[in-house]
Amino acid sequence: MAEKPSRCQFGEFELDREAACLRRAGEELDLPPKAFQVLTYLIDNRQRVVPKQELVEALWKDTFVTDDALVQAVTALRRALGDDPDNPRYIRTRARVGYQFIAPVQEGAAAAEAAVASVWVAPIGRDRARRFLVAIQVGYLALYAATLIRVEIAAEVLGARLLRRVGWEDWAATLLVALALTGVAVRLYLITSVWLDHPQTGRQYRRLFPVLFVFDELWALAPLLWTGATGLVVALVLIPVLAYAPLSQRTLIRSAYPGRGGAAEGP
Repeated sequence: MAEKPSRCQFGEFELDREAACLRRAGEELDLPPKAFQVLTYLIDNRQRVVPKQELVEALWKDTFVTDDALVQAVTALRRALGDDPDNPRYIRTRARVGYQFIAPVQEGAAAAEAAVASVWVAPIGRDRARRFLVAIQVGYLALYAATLIRVEIAAEVLGARLLRRVGWEDWAATLLVALALTGVAVRLYLITSVWLDHPQTGRQYRRLFPVLFVFDELWALAPLLWTGATGLVVALVLIPVLAYAPLSQRTLIRSAYPGRGGAAEGP
């Protein structure tokens, strides 16, 4: 049997058999040994669906394990790849059968050239994207807190400038509190999902994005409620920053969780 090339490239990832590591844009990823072995086996047999039992027998030869050990290895692998099991780019689940590696793979000299190119064109790393996402959510929490702390002043401005026209000025404070508390709940959910690196985070965010976009764009106007304290210039600076924030979040989600939503396939 011909010896497998020591390196292969797929997407922005490089698998190095000699070093037993997986890299993204030249940066080594933290991947458990069994997850690396599963990836290597699937790539070597990518022309077919590999049964779960075959993987267990090949990688846990003389050790008795349950299917949970394989599922955990595949879950860790998908997390490292940013792969969505519902609509995978790399590892497809065949229900009650096994797994198949489905991405194009380059080996040998072509892999080396692709690895060099990926260093220049790869997007921001997943970990960095996740940190930026959490930072943005913390910023929104600060925005909501500032509104709640100065809710009476903000409600007076909102009622006088907008809600009075429709006779709702008495509801201004209630509306602001409700919007702020809703925002707190949303941001805490996103912080938890991103911090724990839940594999469905990207899919759920894409589903919620249209609603979140409208919600966040409304909050982009919040600095106008504080012009008495901050001044109009500061408000005009903050508004475009807040208006762009939903788009920057979507870009970061795409970097951290590049899979697309779809029908569920299972782990």
